[in-house]
Amino acid sequence: MYASCLCGQVKLVIKTAFISSSICHCQQCQKSHGAASAAYGVALKSEVEWLSGKKRVRKFASSERVRRGFCKDCGTNIYFYHKDHPNHLDIPLAILDTKPNLTPQCHIFVDSKVGWDPILDDLPQHAQSC
Repeated sequence: MYASCLCGQVKLVIKTAFISSSICHCQQCQKSHGAASAAYGVALKSEVEWLSGKKRVRKFASSERVRRGFCKDCGTNIYFYHKDHPNHLDIPLAILDTKPNLTPQCHIFVDSKVGWDPILDDLPQHAQSC
C-alpha cells in the first residue's frame, strides 16, 4: 500500500497488511488531525519503506512515550510511534493513496470522544486503548 502527504514530498509504502486497525478518539489525535477522530493501521516498522521525503518528516513528542511524525512542509500526519511498541508504526489510513482493504476493528479512547460526532457502527468501543 502506498501512502503520501498532502504536498507529495513524503512517500512511503507499507509492504504487508496491517496488523490491526482502530479509530482513535483521544484528544491528542483530535488536535493533531484537526478532526473528531483518526483511523490508524498498525504496521511493522520493518515493513514500511520510505520512498522519498524521510528527511522532511519532523517528530513531535506528544507525550513522554509517544512520537508523532509529520511533513514539515504541509503538516500531514505521517505516523504515530509508541515507545512501548518499538517494532510498530501506526499509519493514518487517510494518507493511503488507495482505499484500504480493511475495516477498523474497534474505537479507542471513546471517553474522549466529542459529543457532536456519534459513533454509528457496531464496532467494539473501548474507554481507553484495547
